[in-house]
Amino acid sequence: MSTILKATRPHLRTHRLPAIRMPSSLPPVSATATVTPPWSLPLDPPSVAAEQSHFTSRVNQLKSFFSLPRFSSLTRPYTPESVVSKQGSVPPLPLQGSLMADKLYGVLERAANEGKPVHTMGAIDPVQMSQMARCGIEVTYVSGWACSSVLTTCDNEVGPDLGDYPYTTVPNQVQRLFKAQLHHDRKHYDERLSSPPEAREKMQYIDYLRPIIADADTGHGGISSVMKLTKLFAEAGAAAIHLEDQLHGGKKCGHLSGKVLAPTSTHTSRLIAARYQLDLMQGSMLLIARTDAESARLVGSSVDGRDGEWVRGVRVKSSGELLGGGRKGLADAIAAAEARGASGPEVDKVEKEWMEANPLCTFHEAVQATIQSSSSIAADAKESTYATYIERATGKTNAEAREIAREVTGEIVGWDWDLPRTREGYYHYTGGIQPAIQRALAYAPYADLVWLETKTPDLAEARDFARQIREKYPGKWLVYNLSPSFNWSAMGFSDVDLKNFIWDLAKEGFVLQLISLAGLHSPAAAMAELAGRYKTDGMLAYVELVQRKEKELGCDVLTHQKWSGANYIDRILSTVSSGSSSTSAIGTDSTEHQF
Repeated sequence: MSTILKATRPHLRTHRLPAIRMPSSLPPVSATATVTPPWSLPLDPPSVAAEQSHFTSRVNQLKSFFSLPRFSSLTRPYTPESVVSKQGSVPPLPLQGSLMADKLYGVLERAANEGKPVHTMGAIDPVQMSQMARCGIEVTYVSGWACSSVLTTCDNEVGPDLGDYPYTTVPNQVQRLFKAQLHHDRKHYDERLSSPPEAREKMQYIDYLRPIIADADTGHGGISSVMKLTKLFAEAGAAAIHLEDQLHGGKKCGHLSGKVLAPTSTHTSRLIAARYQLDLMQGSMLLIARTDAESARLVGSSVDGRDGEWVRGVRVKSSGELLGGGRKGLADAIAAAEARGASGPEVDKVEKEWMEANPLCTFHEAVQATIQSSSSIAADAKESTYATYIERATGKTNAEAREIAREVTGEIVGWDWDLPRTREGYYHYTGGIQPAIQRALAYAPYADLVWLETKTPDLAEARDFARQIREKYPGKWLVYNLSPSFNWSAMGFSDVDLKNFIWDLAKEGFVLQLISLAGLHSPAAAMAELAGRYKTDGMLAYVELVQRKEKELGCDVLTHQKWSGANYIDRILSTVSSGSSSTSAIGTDSTEHQF
């Protein structure tokens, strides 16, 4: 750990917090002066000149922070001055989470340089966290799905992953695991340092301080909510969080249907806001931008021109009438059916009939259909005419594409994206790898890593995504979800393919890979097996399936009192009370001496 921190956190040595001293003035602060908390505050208001001098010193220090190699691939659309002026008189305190963030950066950097993956699993409790650490898993992942389904705090109402749980839930789980990491690190450190060197040489060294990567969903609200949530994660000890580009309020698990995307600009603002919050705290937590555009079918708004290419509408006549007849939009048709007292199945029928009468298409597809049906364009020129249109219109806003279409075809292309909007006002969207790539490219300047969420584990698709992203942003780190939602056995993989999948992805830049819900499924399978056998075999089932297996694997939870820290706390109590062996919690009567 010390080697990584030395290499990746140079500001611990060169970037110091400003001193706030002097009774009536604030002198300039040396950029290299070492300050030991707590800091003293002025007893009297400083002069304007002293105040400005102190502000300038802090700005210069933040500029040094911004210029660290750690941030070389990131864009900040704001100034150091705008950050320092919002920090207040008391400088930001060092965050333990930043130590973990810098360690994570070092772990990822080393793996990326070697073309290897950092692969991990979701943990739902300190037991899983500690066993992953003992076995050398380099980072810990906290899933929002798992928190929603089994760990919801505040009201303890568990349920599916719709992003509707209290926004403190996942930060609380991060804090729980981070505090457990610190506890196990302390007991392990004490155990090692309490042992003679010769014994220590034979003792397994366990690094419990594994950086925690956590699920921040959509940010749980607007910009201010995103900033508050980011602050909670940083204070809780998170090393990284990921934010996905779904619409808040329309959030679904990445592997459920009905996902609604936020406009590209909205999610970009979330990433900028999260970084700004971290800069206010002078924290180095990593940000992961996730896009769900590959499998999304709805988008909340057409306000961002970059999204227009993928929005689906319906063809209309020059009069504005639908090709299928009438002028009533889908939402109006449904509202009219409900107003006359239609039942649920009848409303579904109205929607189905409307959609069948008015097939959805993108504007590009509408242009292609217009060219094919045009009598003014020669048959042998239709293909080249459409190719000309695509060449000019790709990447343009819908308004620009409409004008290009008019110039190329000689007529106004009848197409409307408002008529098929859902009752909630959402637009229909064409998901796929290309819109996902477009969004990932938009997010990349503001994120440390980019995550493509997919509906199937597809190496060829992942390779295409990675190469297009890294063509524009060389060396950009990528993330892949090795999800338990995939039926891996039904995907046609051989055992060799399954074994190599992670390492094949790593070659394409997917440096971080995770089985998001391993912590949910693995204890479920183990408990199902144990419960089934325990009914008939009693203690034989427990001994064979648990106790003997723990011993065989060297699992330290076998001696659960020691694992929980009983020996460590006993040594503390003996130190402060000079207690005798008769009051020791780990004395001769402890049942753990049986092992």
